[in-house]
Amino acid sequence: MPEDEAFIQNLPTEVLEYILGLVSPYSDLQSCKLVCKRWLEIVQDVVNKHQMRFHSSLNENNIHWETLPSTQDLFTTISRRYSHAACYYDNYMYVFGGCTSTNTTFNDLWKLNLTTRSWVRPLPTGSYPSPKACATLVCYKDSLILYGGWTQSSSSPLHQVCQLFNELNIYRLKTNKWDYEYTHPAPPSAAGHSATVHGHHMIVFGGIRRQLSLGQPSQEILCYDLENNSWFQPEIDEPKPQGRYGQTQISLNEHNLLIIGGCGGPNSVFNDVWLLNMEGLRWRWTELSVENQEHGACHMWCSPGCKVEEKVVFLCRRPNAQQASSPHPAYASHYNMSAQIRGRSVWVPPVENPPARPNNNIRVQDERNVNGNSKGDLNARRQEEEPKEPVRVHPRPGSKPSIRPNAMKNRGKQLEALKQMEERIQRLQGKVREIQQDKVNSSNQSSMSLCLLDISEALTKNKVRWLPPNDAVTSGRGSPEEAVLYSIVHGRGELIVFGGVQKFIATQSTTNSPGGPNIVSNAVYFIQAPKCII
Repeated sequence: MPEDEAFIQNLPTEVLEYILGLVSPYSDLQSCKLVCKRWLEIVQDVVNKHQMRFHSSLNENNIHWETLPSTQDLFTTISRRYSHAACYYDNYMYVFGGCTSTNTTFNDLWKLNLTTRSWVRPLPTGSYPSPKACATLVCYKDSLILYGGWTQSSSSPLHQVCQLFNELNIYRLKTNKWDYEYTHPAPPSAAGHSATVHGHHMIVFGGIRRQLSLGQPSQEILCYDLENNSWFQPEIDEPKPQGRYGQTQISLNEHNLLIIGGCGGPNSVFNDVWLLNMEGLRWRWTELSVENQEHGACHMWCSPGCKVEEKVVFLCRRPNAQQASSPHPAYASHYNMSAQIRGRSVWVPPVENPPARPNNNIRVQDERNVNGNSKGDLNARRQEEEPKEPVRVHPRPGSKPSIRPNAMKNRGKQLEALKQMEERIQRLQGKVREIQQDKVNSSNQSSMSLCLLDISEALTKNKVRWLPPNDAVTSGRGSPEEAVLYSIVHGRGELIVFGGVQKFIATQSTTNSPGGPNIVSNAVYFIQAPKCII
């Protein structure tokens, strides 16, 4: 043992730094800090370089996608869901609730161990929250704060589309317990809102505050004092952002936050950016100017963003000119093609006029009905009535003459039909190749890529700008199909994406999925810097 310890201590700093760079950046690397002072300094350098490499890869749009291997064990794998709530805390990503393709909501809590890349379902005590989706989950000290949400249950009255919640639940991480917080006055019911923590306050903006069939999205701010367990609503003068839900809320510092995008209802999708300053007694909104909107993300009401240093990362298809002018394109051509391919292992386009079978034509012409007339279809009769030049077929050497009458005439028709069949098959094969190529192209076009919003000048110059894509770099090799209503959190030198609705899946594994055309997913993706090869 002394020799081993001396050998380890005598390793060059570069070698030890390379070895520690291969360790997981979560609990394993944190444990390495406790070895000695030298290791502490080296680990800090490894963490800094790892973060710098990740930020550089985001700016260059040169990223690596890693997928968590799936398992069939229902007790160790989270179920498929979307519109769930997620946050990161101390080497874990926590996920609560969400709903399925049949609008069945959950009230389970899961955590993804980012060191071992495995799911764990804690079984907390206390008062469980109601099953719901579109809630918010934020972290404060050693607790997770869950607020709002909606569900569509059989207990709701028939005239109600869904049930909204004003529940405020706190999950105590140290004691593994759910607590229901009673406040007076009680907060309004809300779903689809956004929330961030600033100091000892949770700031909530927007969302649906009444029943979906009657209400409009809210434009109001609610504040929850996390220390005194009380709600209050600050006074804010005009101008204000329009009421919306599904927006992205970014904390800049203790006194400022950003609201990005959102949806105000049918055919009302926003791509604006607002800054809320919370200094002083009267808070104020400021609409920021947005540059390079042609490079902006689409569907910012159902594609959440995540802050990484001075950038906000969105995952979506790179918009073209048509998508930039249309708030919510339907992608009908992609959807129709994927639906047709999903029904069969190989899709062949239908034939308008299928050719007649040669053997059937020969057999039908020899049959007679009760009136003594020849049976057959109209095409066969028309061919018999039209005079044609007889086809001469030379018998092969050594072959015996046919004993059937009109054998040469039938043989000529058969060869002509076979030639037509061969030409038609060649045309169909060409169409199939075109469809397969279109499928590959649409798959590449529908895969998720990075859209970066630079917010470095939001406080100083009241403007943000979308960064143009780096066409010189292949972005996101192995990136998944476009998804919506997923969650994205920032870990240590990586982004973790979970769940959502994938829209263009056409693989055999999803053919029998109960999700229908839109596939609800439980996949986990890690966005990292490309692996270094030494």
